[in-house]
Amino acid sequence: MCKSLICLFVLLHRSGFYSKYFSLRRPYEIGTMIEVPRAALISDKIASLVDETDGKPLCTFFSYGTNDLTQMTMGISRDDSNGFIPKYLDLGIMLDDPFQTIDEEGVGKLVQHSAALGKSVNPTMSLSVCGEHGGDPKSIAFFDKVGLNYVSCSPYRVPVARLAAAQIRVQTRMAKAKEREENSTASVQSKQTTMGNVESMSKVIVQ
Repeated sequence: MCKSLICLFVLLHRSGFYSKYFSLRRPYEIGTMIEVPRAALISDKIASLVDETDGKPLCTFFSYGTNDLTQMTMGISRDDSNGFIPKYLDLGIMLDDPFQTIDEEGVGKLVQHSAALGKSVNPTMSLSVCGEHGGDPKSIAFFDKVGLNYVSCSPYRVPVARLAAAQIRVQTRMAKAKEREENSTASVQSKQTTMGNVESMSKVIVQ
C-alpha cells in the first residue's frame, strides 16, 4: 500500500499534474506514516525505495502515528480504553495509560527498531511522531533518546511539548559538559601521576 501511494505521487509529479493544477513549483518531500507493526518491522525496505529515473529516495521521512501503532501493537481499542485502563492503573497492571505515555517496552521498541532500520538505509531521513504522545514530556524524552527529530501534537499541548523539549536539551548539554569536565580532570590527574612517577624514578637513579 505504501509503495503504491509513493508511486502515485511520483507519477503525478512526473506528469506535471501539481504544477498544472495547483501551481506547485516549490520543493517538497515524500514520506510515509508508520502506524502498523509490519511497517515498523520492514522500515528498511520502505526507506530503500528509489526513483528509477534519478535514483533518489522516494521516502525521505517517517512520521510515527503512535495512536494507531499503540492500538495495533497492544490489541486495545482507543475508543473503548477508558472503560478498563483506569482500573488497570488502580490495580497496578499498567503504570501509565499507553495512549498518553508511550509503552517503551512494546510500542517504543518498534519505533526504535524502525528508526534504526530507516537510518541504516538513509542516514539523512527525518523522523517524527504524530499523535497524543507528541505532547507528553515522558514520551518526548524517550523519542529524543531513540533519535527522533521532532514531534507533532494537538495545539493545546504545544507549550508543554516545547517546554519538555527545551528541558531535555538543557539536560543533555549539562550532561555533556559534566562529562567533558570529568574527562579533563581525569586527564590532568593522569599527567600529574605520570610526572610524579618520573620524578620518583629520577630520585632513584640519582641515589
